[in-house]
Amino acid sequence: MLSNRILFLIFVCLIVAVLSFHYIFKGYLYPLPPIFKPPGNAMYHNPDDTKAGDCLKNYFEDILLIIVYHYPFYDSIPLLKSFYKDAFKDVLICGPEAYFHHFVLVVDVGPGLYGYECAGAAIRRYPDYRGYLYVNDDMVVNWWTFSNLDKEKFWQGGIIIAGQSHIMGNRPIPDKWPWWEIKSKSAEACEDSYLEIMHKYRSSEYLNITELVNTHVVNCEGEKCCFRAWSDLFFVPKKFSDQFQRLSFVFHKNRVFLEVAVPTIMSFLDLRDSWEKQYGVYLPDQYGSINFADGKLVWKNYNYDINFIHPVKFNGDVAKRNREKLKNDIIPYSKRYTSC
Repeated sequence: MLSNRILFLIFVCLIVAVLSFHYIFKGYLYPLPPIFKPPGNAMYHNPDDTKAGDCLKNYFEDILLIIVYHYPFYDSIPLLKSFYKDAFKDVLICGPEAYFHHFVLVVDVGPGLYGYECAGAAIRRYPDYRGYLYVNDDMVVNWWTFSNLDKEKFWQGGIIIAGQSHIMGNRPIPDKWPWWEIKSKSAEACEDSYLEIMHKYRSSEYLNITELVNTHVVNCEGEKCCFRAWSDLFFVPKKFSDQFQRLSFVFHKNRVFLEVAVPTIMSFLDLRDSWEKQYGVYLPDQYGSINFADGKLVWKNYNYDINFIHPVKFNGDVAKRNREKLKNDIIPYSKRYTSC
C-alpha cells in the first residue's frame, strides 16, 4: 500500500495540475469575442426610414448595443438578449469578470461605479459603428421610443440639475451629494482628470484642447465644472467616439463616478443644447433608495410609452415577476416594431 506521504504528494500534484490547466487554458475555455461587422454608410438608417416609427426592423443595425453588468449576475443574459436582439443586430455584454456561457468584455466597473469605461473599451475594440448605446442590465429600455433620435448627436438619459455641479477648485467640497466627497472622491478625481487631459493632449493630433475647453466652459456657463446626472443610459455618436474613449480612459483611471464622468466627458465634446434628451423613469427619484427587486413599484410606474425605467432587477427568486413580465408581456409587444 502507498504511504500517506506518497498519497499526499500525489494529491498535491493533481491540485497543481488542475490549477495550471485552468490558468494556462482559461483563454480557450471562455467564449471568444464576437466578430461584429458594422454596416457601411450606405446601410445607415434615419427616422424617415421607419414609417413614422412603426417599423424598426434593421433600424438600429448601425448601432452597437452595450449591456453593462456591474455585478456578475449573468443568468439574465439570454433573457435580455432575447428582448434586444430583434432591434439590435450586435449586442455586446460587458461586466467585471468572464463567463463560461457567453463572451463578456471584462472591465473594472467598480462595482456599480465605473461602467462607462465599457463604452470606451467597446469603441476601441469595435471602432466603426455609427454609434454606441450604453444601457445597464437592471433596466427596461423601450427602444421603440428611440426612432426619432438623431444618431449624429449624444443621447442624454438623465437630467443635469442646475446648481448641483461642482465648480473646479471650489473648497470646501459640498457634501449634500455623497459621491462628491464621501462615498467616492469624484470631485477631486474629476479635477485631476481635467488636469491630466490638459497635460496629456496639449500637443496632440487626437484632441483639440482649446476647442474642448471652450465647449466645456460654454456648457458650464463660464466656469470649469464637474456635472452630475443619472447615467444608466447614454449614446455616443461615431463623430465623438474616439474622443470619448480617450477621455473615458482618463476618467476611469482616476476613479470618477459614472454619474459625474459621463455628463462631464460629454460636456467637453459638444454643446449641451444639441444633445438629445431621452429621459426615463428613475424610481429612486420618486421613492428614495429602497429595494425595488420585487417589481411592485416598477410595474406600477411602467408603460410602453416611457423611454426606460430603472432599476429593474432580474436576478434571483425575488425578481421572478420581473422576468415573467419581460418575457410574457414586453417582448411580445416589442415584436410589432420588427415584424414588418
